[in-house]
Amino acid sequence: MFRSKSILLILITLSFIISCDGLKIPKNVFETSERAKYERSFSGADSLLTQWKASFSSASASQLKIKDGTSLLINSDQLKSDAVGYLMDLKKGDLLLVETESTLPDKKIFVDLLDPASRSEMMKSQIIEDNLFSKPVETDGLHKIIVQPEIGYGSQLKIKIYTQPSLQFPVAGKGNKNVQSFWGASRDGGGRSHEGVDIFAPKGTPVVAVADGYITRTGNQGLGGKQVWLRDDEVGNSHYYAHLDSILTEGGRKVKTGDTLGLVGNTGNAAGGATHLHFGIYSTGGAVDPYPFIRERSVPKFIAPNTSEKFSGKYLKSGSSLRSGPGTEYDVLSTVSSKVQITVIAVHGIWSHVKTMDGREGFVKNSQIEK
Repeated sequence: MFRSKSILLILITLSFIISCDGLKIPKNVFETSERAKYERSFSGADSLLTQWKASFSSASASQLKIKDGTSLLINSDQLKSDAVGYLMDLKKGDLLLVETESTLPDKKIFVDLLDPASRSEMMKSQIIEDNLFSKPVETDGLHKIIVQPEIGYGSQLKIKIYTQPSLQFPVAGKGNKNVQSFWGASRDGGGRSHEGVDIFAPKGTPVVAVADGYITRTGNQGLGGKQVWLRDDEVGNSHYYAHLDSILTEGGRKVKTGDTLGLVGNTGNAAGGATHLHFGIYSTGGAVDPYPFIRERSVPKFIAPNTSEKFSGKYLKSGSSLRSGPGTEYDVLSTVSSKVQITVIAVHGIWSHVKTMDGREGFVKNSQIEK
């Protein structure tokens, strides 16, 4: 009787979903994270899974920090498959990338990202596919990035964690050096602030679509003069191109990334001044700083292979300092008063991420480690 009622309740719920919104079942009804699916399907010893989950919990609680563009060599033990978790300062509009160089392409590597806006709620774990994980950043602040191979990975793993612009640069053939007025700069004697960036270029230089989308409107009015508004397909942000000399598109047109929308000029309140594009982005909550969306940056190299010898270190010298990041500019978390046994978890240049037998964790100079 109870089972019949349960089945009836499920059918009523599904019929409600279908009747209200067509044949659409909410994604979170059946989907779950890749990590959770892996844990459910794991058929090995319970002790291994317990240890694997404990390593993830430890990485989740870690307050160690790294900078954008960090390359690491991780020592993945055959049994433990240690997780590494680092805080990185990210900006809305960055495209976060975690890239790997693995000798075991059939093995799973998980990435988890904790967004500061969600506090305790984790983004669903994802698996690195084709050696690359990417995600547009939606909020400013420190984000926790956790990387962990599956149980039994048993090989050293090269990773690099870095950002790239999430949008194409809006002026053809130009780049960071052409941005000469930034978000928040004072305007009209302090009466308003600059809600965008100014990209200086010769008159007639093409301005292009920063993303796939459609043109919501064009016109010649107000402070912006000749202008184009583009709404992107992916996020729904509105992208504002102002002070154009010519408009080469029209409202309602679908455009692809890189399509020419107009030409650089100095119309509107830029009349008589140097020719440039004013570029702005408007999200749900209003204007946002567009520079992280378009700022070009270099891609780091993978760490040199000869650093693997650093994993042979077993002890940390007396007086050594464990820091919150790989550099002397990071805070000292603790100092060991005597020689202590350690595990080297990861290597970054002349620094190593280590864990002592009493549970302390941090970055130390390689010169402080001995066999």
